[in-house]
Amino acid sequence: MLKARLGLWLGVLVALVATQFAVVVWLVNQSELERSRSLRAKDALVQYIALAADKQRLKVWFAQYLLTDQAPVALRDQYLQRMQTALNELERLHREEQADAGGLAGEAPLTRQPLDALQTNFRALRAQIQQAQPHIPHPNPSTERASVWSEMLSVFDISEGQDMRALIAQAITQQQAHSTAAEAAAQVALQRSRNVAIYSILSTIALSIGFVSYFAWDIRRRMRPLLDGTLALQAGQLEHRIGATGRDEFGRLGQSFNRMAEEIQLHRHNEETQRQRLETAVAQRTADLHQANAQLLEIDRSRRQFFANISHELRTPTTAILGEAEITLRRSGHAESLYRDALERVASIARQLGARIGELMAVARQSEAGLQPELSLIDLAEPLRAALEQVQATAAQQEHQLQWLNHTPAAEPLMLRGSLDKLTQLFTIVLDNALRYSPAGGQISVETQPAADGAEWQITISDTGIGMDAQELPRASERYWRSERARAMRPEGMGLGLTIAEDIVRAHGGQFSLKAREGGGTQVLIRLPAALSHSNNDNN
Repeated sequence: MLKARLGLWLGVLVALVATQFAVVVWLVNQSELERSRSLRAKDALVQYIALAADKQRLKVWFAQYLLTDQAPVALRDQYLQRMQTALNELERLHREEQADAGGLAGEAPLTRQPLDALQTNFRALRAQIQQAQPHIPHPNPSTERASVWSEMLSVFDISEGQDMRALIAQAITQQQAHSTAAEAAAQVALQRSRNVAIYSILSTIALSIGFVSYFAWDIRRRMRPLLDGTLALQAGQLEHRIGATGRDEFGRLGQSFNRMAEEIQLHRHNEETQRQRLETAVAQRTADLHQANAQLLEIDRSRRQFFANISHELRTPTTAILGEAEITLRRSGHAESLYRDALERVASIARQLGARIGELMAVARQSEAGLQPELSLIDLAEPLRAALEQVQATAAQQEHQLQWLNHTPAAEPLMLRGSLDKLTQLFTIVLDNALRYSPAGGQISVETQPAADGAEWQITISDTGIGMDAQELPRASERYWRSERARAMRPEGMGLGLTIAEDIVRAHGGQFSLKAREGGGTQVLIRLPAALSHSNNDNN
């Protein structure tokens, strides 16, 4: 099967590459090892040469000391310090050389006999030469200086019967040979790494080319019938079939192709039926779009009407304020009561203007907030009581009778999950509408009771106002819409109150509806989900 053969060849290729990589890594490590040996040999050679040079400089310093008594002590100490440093570095390099178990092939390991002899000579030389103190007169200068010079020469050049000059020269010669051998070994290892890397790359490339060429030829050979079949289907020859042979991937692909051709023939017939259905659906959708477009045109007309209304609503009180102010400014010498009456009229008009602006701001804030209030467990009586207190003064001023009928047991609170501020706003809007559109001396009642299944609280707010026609009720909570009766009674309204109220109810998961009241007026029905007890709420 193609998949198995492809996996086998890929496995062989990966194994070959992994082997070549391991060999190259080993060769690179060997090259690095040889290079470190070469650097170590060169460093030791440099240290031997530096040690010989500093020893010669120290001999010159001592000769100056004997002849002039003016040799700098600091210069002597500097030479001794550098010689000590060179010996320490040679000691470290020798330990590394001993730790390198491989060493150079075909070469005897370096002994530490020259290094031990040089260390012994340095200790004796340092002890002897540190006794030299310039500026101290000698009892018998010529005799003493000759004796001291002869003694120091034996310390400089002879140590334990060995000639230090010959020993250093021998060490330098031996280290030069060692450095040369190490450099040659490093070059050989580097060249060997390059050769192996080139061979590995070339062999991998050759094997990859062969692998790709073979499989490309095999895949093209097996893909040709499939390509011919797809061209036949593209030309509409749905009866064309591929002679699928074999059990490999291409054989199964050919069988799948034949089944696909059979299904295409079957679906071709179904497409005709579906096309007819689709044309019908498109015609229906087109009709729906025409209807939606008509609705959009109506909305646009309402929007233009709204802007015309709001322009009128804002321009009228603004003009009235301006007129009152200009008339008052032209007056002079009148009684204070005239000015007070004018200012009261201006304040009244300004309050109307502020109310209109407040309604617009309320709609804007609700649109921005997305009507997602933070809900908590509250008693429905709290927002109802707060709303009733807010409209109490207005009701008394207009001689309305305002009452609350609670049809629940006295000990049972009206618990629900809601926002105290939003529900207070809801009931205030509905009660304010009832007061505004009821003639003086009207009756406004609030009734609260549980629904039949106990899962909801039902709040009914009834008034004896101007009411609405049956065909107007569905549009009562539509934004910016007002009935003809409402416009006639209160021209300054904007048609936003019930819209805001319905949005608040929906945000609490409730239902909001209106119906005409028998005998005149309107009933607002509000249903809100109940939370019957604290325990139930906690369990939820």
